[in-house]
Amino acid sequence: MSPRFYETEILGNWICKDFYPGYAAFEMIRYKKDGTWNSFGELIVDFPIEENKVKVVYSALGTGVWEIEDQNLVSMIDSIKVTNRNHPWLDQYFNMQEQFTLNERNSEQIMVLADDYINLQPSSGKPYECFKVEI
Repeated sequence: MSPRFYETEILGNWICKDFYPGYAAFEMIRYKKDGTWNSFGELIVDFPIEENKVKVVYSALGTGVWEIEDQNLVSMIDSIKVTNRNHPWLDQYFNMQEQFTLNERNSEQIMVLADDYINLQPSSGKPYECFKVEI
């Protein structure tokens, strides 16, 4: 497939999800024709506190830029705002916003791209999927 095909097919609104033990992420991301994106979502993380696990819910808002290189979606975060919604006292020990790096290129291989589905493989970690939605 040509980069032009990927650029055209990726435009629009996607709901992405990523799960593994102790972590879940849901994101609504909009890829725009001008090469920018914006998103909002939720992260749910299990934090070990002594002998218990505390489920912490974060909301996140982000913006950035994107492009297609070969069969890869390359994006950068310009800005992000992460808010601890249920246990803000934990922020003094761990700041989730600091886990996101601004202005750093992130490349994900496009494993599958269909009209309403995309499967992406990050350079580290497991693949995740997104579904296109009309708003």
